[in-house]
Amino acid sequence: MDKVTWPRKTREFQNHHFDSTIWNDFHFRDDDIVIATYGKSGTTWTQQIVGQLLFNGSEEVAMNELSPWLDLRVPPKAIKLPMVEAQTNRRFLKTHLPVDALVFSPKAKYIYVGRDGRDALWSAYHHHLTANDAFYHGINGTPGLVGEPMGGRRWTSSPISAAGSSATAIRCGHSGKTCAAGGRSGATPR
Repeated sequence: MDKVTWPRKTREFQNHHFDSTIWNDFHFRDDDIVIATYGKSGTTWTQQIVGQLLFNGSEEVAMNELSPWLDLRVPPKAIKLPMVEAQTNRRFLKTHLPVDALVFSPKAKYIYVGRDGRDALWSAYHHHLTANDAFYHGINGTPGLVGEPMGGRRWTSSPISAAGSSATAIRCGHSGKTCAAGGRSGATPR
């Protein structure tokens, strides 16, 4: 019988969205499921299907918590890895990395989803067209940014006070508008 040659990680992939180094520290379990797609190719839909299968059709599947996008920089890997490790359920993880930037494990099950590139492009266009200031702050403001910020936006924080409580305001460098950290901006979607 021929020896199986498994894919090997040969490069790191890092930018405003991705940090492939998280896979170097990830400990696979025998029953892990990795949903691997190019962005805007049906990932969330596939995660929802897998979640429904694993949790017997429960309407309470908190997909973003149960099935994190592991190589997304938000939250940083120092926070994300312990959260994933603490899961006691069968884990199903999301990645948009190419296979040569992903640690491959013969223990895991992989689901790959493909989509016509023209459809993925238009979906990405509309996704970013409606992104708000909080989205760009999350991507650009998370520690460990490699390269230029997404969209060239620059961010600064300043404390604000409303009705006796303090919060952090995010001043958006491209528009000068303020939005609450972690919340939706009142700014018009771009």
